[in-house]
Amino acid sequence: MVSSKTPERRFSFIEKQLGEWIMRKHPKVFRLSLILITVLFLILVSFRFSIGGVGEWIQIEPAVVLSASIQLFTIMNPISAIPTFLIYTGGLDGEMRSKITSTIALMVMALLLTFSLFGTIILSALNVSISSFRLGGGVLLIVLAIDMLGGMSRSKTIDTSQVAVVPLATPLLVGPGTMTTVMVLSNSYTIVNVLLGALIATLGVYITLRFAPVLVSAIGSNGIQAISRIMAVILAAVASQMIHSALLEWGIARA
Repeated sequence: MVSSKTPERRFSFIEKQLGEWIMRKHPKVFRLSLILITVLFLILVSFRFSIGGVGEWIQIEPAVVLSASIQLFTIMNPISAIPTFLIYTGGLDGEMRSKITSTIALMVMALLLTFSLFGTIILSALNVSISSFRLGGGVLLIVLAIDMLGGMSRSKTIDTSQVAVVPLATPLLVGPGTMTTVMVLSNSYTIVNVLLGALIATLGVYITLRFAPVLVSAIGSNGIQAISRIMAVILAAVASQMIHSALLEWGIARA
């Protein structure tokens, strides 16, 4: 039986269903994050296109994408955020927890896009060189890694009405260390590789939090803490590399 709907009517139906899904199934912060990501992406494309042309968007380097995604995932360390995430969402049903997880992922991506887009402008306005930013960021990441090894929390305040944004998306996931890392990456590599790395890292954050209850039941709280500390060691190694790179550029260290 041939459908009586024309392509235009089918498109209108899909558009209507998508609009209802966004408007009814998710909170306002989800919709605002989605709008922010769209606007930032359009600005980013036009801004970077005017600087680097088409060539900057087709130079995809898998090794750089993998490196960026690992660095961003490690510094965000969603595994260490699982206990806090479950504290706020443990009493919610699966659907509501899924909504909060989606909102967190969108907010994380919006923040990464923001600092990818305005990182260079911020550094120029502050008259700070990339080398100085690498050194300062590396020291900051070392401190964060030590805090993570000591089991210290990176969030201070609680707002249950906006728990997906504060403290989960920021500062627990996207804190000063993540901002530092994404700004350095966006000034060191082709922007398309950084964006792909940020997308993969955000997807990793979503998957980690989405299946947090399953992960906790499978490996237990001690396993979560062990993995978190391993990631803290990796973070310290990344920080050391950033400091070494800055010292190399200044001619202080040797290769």
